Amino acid sequence: MSDRSCVFGVDYDGTIANTNVIKARWIREQLQIELAPWQCDRTSCVPLIGEQNYKRMCDAVYERELSERAPPVQGALDALKALCKQGKVYIVTARVPHRVTFAREWLVQHCVADCVSDYLSSSGTDKQTICGSHGVGVLIDDDERHLTSISGRVKRILLKPGLVGHLSVPASVTLCRSWAEVLSSV
Repeated sequence: MSDRSCVFGVDYDGTIANTNVIKARWIREQLQIELAPWQCDRTSCVPLIGEQNYKRMCDAVYERELSERAPPVQGALDALKALCKQGKVYIVTARVPHRVTFAREWLVQHCVADCVSDYLSSSGTDKQTICGSHGVGVLIDDDERHLTSISGRVKRILLKPGLVGHLSVPASVTLCRSWAEVLSSV
């Protein structure tokens, strides 16, 4: 593994904390629409529930109260521990800065905050810029839009826990259905 690939960028929502389960519940209760949690990333969800409903959902789910209730994505906590032994781990999230605080608190609560070198918000920029400026060699995200705009020098892993069946992804993106698959891909 090269030095560059020893710097990991890991998305938070739907990748580490299973906020997608909370999103699916919010959508079911507020909109009476059934979605699988793996469909609750922005790119998959907005066409199904609309931009305004997605924003309303995020305003609820990403604040402290519901952020604290998110369970870990299965295998995520052990995966963070394994990744930090291989190199630096940055949380690269689209959360706005004040909501990054809730992610940090969640990681402290789950005893894995010491695995994280820094918390980087792509709000106001993009994940490609962040990855380039921090030497990220592997980006792990549950939303394809963050992976397709990244330069070819970064290994891109789309994590879709719970996905059943086929999902078409660009050839430059590795699809994983579990953290075990992610760890065997890095």
